[in-house]
Amino acid sequence: MSWRDRLRPTVPGLVAYRPYDYASAPSSLVRLDANESAFPLEGVERSRLERELSRVALNRYPEVSGLPLRRALARRLGVSPEEILLGNGSDEIIALLVTAFGGGGQGEGGRVLFPVPTFGEYEAIALAHGARPLPVPLTARFELDEEALAEAISRHEPALAFLASPNNPTGNRFDGPAMERLARRMDGVLVVDEAYADFGGFSLVPRIRSVPGLFAMRSLSKIGFAGLRLGALVGPAEAIAELDKVRLPYNVNSVSLALATSALERPEALEACIRKVAESRRALEAALKRLPGLEVFPSDANFVLVRTPVDARGVFEALLARGVLVRNLSRPGPLERCLRITAGTAEENAACLEALRAALS
Repeated sequence: MSWRDRLRPTVPGLVAYRPYDYASAPSSLVRLDANESAFPLEGVERSRLERELSRVALNRYPEVSGLPLRRALARRLGVSPEEILLGNGSDEIIALLVTAFGGGGQGEGGRVLFPVPTFGEYEAIALAHGARPLPVPLTARFELDEEALAEAISRHEPALAFLASPNNPTGNRFDGPAMERLARRMDGVLVVDEAYADFGGFSLVPRIRSVPGLFAMRSLSKIGFAGLRLGALVGPAEAIAELDKVRLPYNVNSVSLALATSALERPEALEACIRKVAESRRALEAALKRLPGLEVFPSDANFVLVRTPVDARGVFEALLARGVLVRNLSRPGPLERCLRITAGTAEENAACLEALRAALS
């Protein structure tokens, strides 16, 4: 018997998450692959955070529950601090939820439901924790197939479900009433992943108190603070208190807590950043639609999904050869010949469009 024999059977089949090797890339690389904000902090806002950073007591543990940050997030989201749980990015929160609700079930238990295509970590984390993924295809236009999802809920009784809205990688926002109806069908927990909700103009956070089993995840990663690795789960206070027992102590570091709290104290600066990214996405989307042969899917996020008229791998490599990095999602099925392009600065968008014209010609 060796350590290999003690691994969960699902672990050897997993693939470690490895994005592009940025460390080996030229500094001129236009990075439009990771759905980050392309706009760094500058001027007054950067100076404020630098001052805040200088006050962080690195020799001390962080405040264990992140109360100051939870208070700041509660003000922004219109909830109470007791309805918020912090995570080291949304990935950790997904893992925490699967640990608490979705792992190790018997028979038809331990199921984790999600539509596909969607964020790949729902499946990967479920497998890593011994739960069983339950994928349900979206429609041809990447909308929720409410009937198929309802049937899967009735037949398999999943303990946990994830709906990313706006969805990654398709970019579209799902129908709010449909998500509520599905949450009411669940005899468990339905989590709406709202990592991109700041760009979509719609949130189910106001409904968590009236829809049983409904939770929402939010993130600071898409609005300028990806490096802080901060996610938040919003849900009923009683449930959050139980999940807090599963959360690892000190899971969010002092630097992230301090800088995020400070950033949230300037909501007007955050909203300006969100508007800037949304405007960039709209401009990119409009310009992509003018390229012949390219199918452009509507987006409510900070990126645009496109389908190329030729092999997407070739287009991806042609873009990279011209110094532009996007995400190649092409595989047999609904994402065949698809690339995902993050909205960048005006200069970055222009470089991408120029490279795309050359690649498609």
